[in-house]
Amino acid sequence: MTNEFETEAFETIDLCACFDPIFDPPSEQAAAWNFSEPEPTLENASFYVVEPDGTEYFYCGGTRIKINEYFTPRGKELEHLMEDTIQFAAKLA
Repeated sequence: MTNEFETEAFETIDLCACFDPIFDPPSEQAAAWNFSEPEPTLENASFYVVEPDGTEYFYCGGTRIKINEYFTPRGKELEHLMEDTIQFAAKLA
């Protein structure tokens, strides 16, 4: 009797009817979801890292650049460098 019940149950259940069909969304919906990856720019593809030893690196894509800043002891102070930069930028505008 048990074998007949199992056989009958398997014959009457359609497992495919239990799930929603899989289909591609309409083109309007796909455009609204915007599945495309953003265009890589300097802002979203680059970052800075400071190693535990204090060394700072700039990463952009597969490129790594070690950052070194040197100021000569006899050079201009930062205040004067900023003034020069602002004046230079103002001339370009």
